[in-house]
Amino acid sequence: MTGGPMEISNMAEKMFSALTSQQDTRTSLSSTMLSSAITLLQNEKYTQSVQAFRAAIAYDPQSTDAYNYLATAYLKLGKNKEAIEAYKTSLAVDNTQAETHVNLANIYMEQNQNTEAEKEYKAAISADPSEELASYSYGLFLLKNDRAAEAATQFKNAARLSPNDGNIYYGLGCAYNKLGQYSDAVTQLEKATSLRDEFYDAYYELGNAYVGLGKTDEVQQQINILKDADTAETDVDAEALEEAIRQPKMTGVVSSGTTLSTVFMGATPLYLLDTELANPNSSKDFTIQFQFDSDMDVASVMNITNWSITKATGGVEGSYNNGVYLSDQNDVTLSPIPKSVMYDATTQRATITFTLSQNAEGDATIDPAHLVFKFMGKDDTGKVLDSSADEYDGFAGETF
Repeated sequence: MTGGPMEISNMAEKMFSALTSQQDTRTSLSSTMLSSAITLLQNEKYTQSVQAFRAAIAYDPQSTDAYNYLATAYLKLGKNKEAIEAYKTSLAVDNTQAETHVNLANIYMEQNQNTEAEKEYKAAISADPSEELASYSYGLFLLKNDRAAEAATQFKNAARLSPNDGNIYYGLGCAYNKLGQYSDAVTQLEKATSLRDEFYDAYYELGNAYVGLGKTDEVQQQINILKDADTAETDVDAEALEEAIRQPKMTGVVSSGTTLSTVFMGATPLYLLDTELANPNSSKDFTIQFQFDSDMDVASVMNITNWSITKATGGVEGSYNNGVYLSDQNDVTLSPIPKSVMYDATTQRATITFTLSQNAEGDATIDPAHLVFKFMGKDDTGKVLDSSADEYDGFAGETF
């Protein structure tokens, strides 16, 4: 015979109490297993921790913490596929976990699954717009994929949410560097270095910003900071900045490839350079070969308009005819550009050919030591020559 309403109510309460007690027990066991699993993870016992996390999940399938830690353990074991599944299951339980969306996106980014990564970064921002990690991480993703302007927007948002995080200003500085906004990059990177000690990545990027601004002294300051750190990474970065500000040089003349004698000074009879020029109206080609310290742009070197041949006007190059005024009626007529230029990429040498012509009377003169040869081209990276080593004359005996 069925009991009365009161009896049925009491039975229901007992059943609910029993179920609640069982659930509490399962939750308690899950928490215990989760704690043990975390300890195993911290002790780098990753395989055992995976087993323990899975046991915790068996007791409480709604534990997002267990799924998230399980994903971490899988990542430590190099099992990205399993980590992805763990994060996805966690998000199926609670889709509002911004950090979990970010962690999942980071795996996708590492695997170059950019569509999936971007979807998760956006989901993270949507889940919690106040979470700076989401905007910052999305900014890094955009920066990696050459979307610097969009990255800058995300970094600015992250900086608004977390104004004292030097990493965010570093990211923003990197974005500005990629955009060629070097002054803005300097501002952000200086903030980054002021907020975080020994932030050598930021010092390196700051150096790059100063390279873009053409501020060599400031670049050198960053180089010194990186060298003082004295680590393998900072040494590499310092060398990269040194290379960035290094300019190619013309280092001197190669005698074996030169037929022009530059030992004569003052008004020298043209025929002393070659006996063929003793004949009136005769002409003779001469060469002068220059050594560079870098691989040069072949087309630039061989372009005769990138070279000039002039008469010295004073200073380190001396003065043509030693500064003594002479009627130039006998002085040889000199073309301001060479006849041709050849470049040997294997030796980094350029050979200039130019023509000297005798006058009708056979008494033309020249001052070979004060002929100034200048190169105005570039190397194979597009750099112009160091202005302290792009000219040469025999009087100086070295480039200047």
